Amino acid sequence: MSARLVIPVLVTPFREDESIDEESLRNEVDFGIEKGATALCIPAFGSEYYKLSEQERLHVTELVIGHCRHRVPVWANTGFPSTRSSVEFSVNAQSLGADGVMIVAPRAVALGASELMVFFEAVCRSVQIPVMLQDADFQGGGLPVRFFVELAERCPNLQFAKLENVLPGERCQEIVRQSNGKVKVLYGWGGLRLFDGLAHGASGIMPGLALVDVYTQVLRLYNQGSVDEAKTLFYRIVPFLVFALDHIELFVQMEKRVLMRRGVIPQARMREPTLHLGELYTQLIEELVNLVVTLADDLHVTNS
Repeated sequence: MSARLVIPVLVTPFREDESIDEESLRNEVDFGIEKGATALCIPAFGSEYYKLSEQERLHVTELVIGHCRHRVPVWANTGFPSTRSSVEFSVNAQSLGADGVMIVAPRAVALGASELMVFFEAVCRSVQIPVMLQDADFQGGGLPVRFFVELAERCPNLQFAKLENVLPGERCQEIVRQSNGKVKVLYGWGGLRLFDGLAHGASGIMPGLALVDVYTQVLRLYNQGSVDEAKTLFYRIVPFLVFALDHIELFVQMEKRVLMRRGVIPQARMREPTLHLGELYTQLIEELVNLVVTLADDLHVTNS
């Protein structure tokens, strides 16, 4: 297989008054590219997109695309609970220069496979750029394999599936096999299931931005055949990921703390409502942040 993809999701940096810190967002773009990201994504779950207005979502998308200046591709998360809004946002993202759009299955109300097919097909047909279906069924088994395959047959620009489900390995393998490789699979869930993905034919991962260089180095080692060394490096960030992924707000908070420690953003401000944890949890978070920041610093020194 060719080199795997590392497409981190950018956080939305906020000032103390919860307004968007545009300069820090530009810093994130530069940091991601410098540290080896093959593409960037915004505004997704890791960007607190669910706290942004539609205008703000479009604004951060435009800002990232503009500052990126085609150095790497930019994927825009354009999904809304309605087909109309998803189509409109996808068309706007394409007009701004997005290289692809990512659409999450609407789950505000229960919908069957046939209704979801109508939704995704409408979005795919509204744009000419590649589409990624984000199957964010965090506690379940996700959409059926045939759903991805049939949608790709109807809409050739459906090129990626992002899996965030329980034990996604066999589904990953079957999506690739049954689509004859036309649908490539990326693993989300903060990158925690990276080696499950590699074992089952995934093309890469969509983690957070804060440790993008660690993931890049892990995959570089893996692609070189140094599998044990790759695993050893990856296992050093697992305690951080396991704790952070207990809750999306906790994950974003910890991502922001790492980015702050690494000089990318000036503060780890979250937009309310968010989790407010006690002293013992705060101490644990700081220990885990120290763990991965030290690792990233050591990696930088080793690669210098």
